[in-house]
Amino acid sequence: MATSEKQDSQVWTFHQIQQRENGFLAQRYVENMSDLFVLGNGESRKNIDVNLLKAKGKVWGCNAIFREHVLDGLIAVDPMMEHEIYRSGYCDRNKVYFRDWENVPNEHYDMMKEAQVSNMKDPTIREWKHTPENWYANFVIHGQSTVNQNRKDDRWKGDGFDNVYITWTYGLADNNITLLKDIMNDYFGQGWEGDKLGPDDPGWSSGATAMYIACKVEKPRRCFLLGMDMFSTTDFINNLYKETMGYLSADEGSVTPQNWITQMARVFNRYKDIEFIKVNPDDNNKISERLPQWDIIPNLSYWKINEFYTKLSLDF
Repeated sequence: MATSEKQDSQVWTFHQIQQRENGFLAQRYVENMSDLFVLGNGESRKNIDVNLLKAKGKVWGCNAIFREHVLDGLIAVDPMMEHEIYRSGYCDRNKVYFRDWENVPNEHYDMMKEAQVSNMKDPTIREWKHTPENWYANFVIHGQSTVNQNRKDDRWKGDGFDNVYITWTYGLADNNITLLKDIMNDYFGQGWEGDKLGPDDPGWSSGATAMYIACKVEKPRRCFLLGMDMFSTTDFINNLYKETMGYLSADEGSVTPQNWITQMARVFNRYKDIEFIKVNPDDNNKISERLPQWDIIPNLSYWKINEFYTKLSLDF
């Protein structure tokens, strides 16, 4: 069994984004601390100016949105995305929430690596250190079977099978990471629809998880949901980051949204005192339809994007 090892250079340069946004963030004045914006990565978010939202309230999001924006909170639930976020430097100065990010002492390095590659045909070790020449006490490791279980090679750009992700960790970034099991320990799952029995991380998708944690941390009066597209207007995947590292290819079929619908309903019901507003495109398409599964939820309403911009006095 051949094993190739290399320092992983496929890292998004967060520091360039930080420099671009720093001037704005340093002078940031939030007009309404009672408003919260939780951003999904559906394509209906494409033309929304995130910086305008930052002046109106707290802004949270998930996954690859960090490549473009610095947010008040960032959620990631998939190991490959967690490694990308950590390696970019985003965690050095910003709060992130990860599902599976456990530090392992360096004396277990050989054993853990061998355990990951032992069942791989042609493994590649994707290893990263912030400063390669430095000594590190701990690392985080994920194997391909954890990252892309039962998925085809060509579904993930630049990835494929038989990868082991090893990221050496350091205190500056580690101090800004919270595990979902620690922040969601007040969620008592009932074992329905795949939920784990609580209190614990129930294993939800990133969008519903971002909603839950953002509402818990920020305690808003209103929570606006943008880019939370349950459907696609075509037969193919609806995501702003398709065709990029860690995301499905553009020719993949659209995703069945039932789990998202169920999980988000749990969030609406958990935070009954918060007014949730789902912001939809102005077009009359499948993304803009009201969901019958949510008709009985009293603290949910729908706005079109033009209505949203007008009521919040946002510039188009």
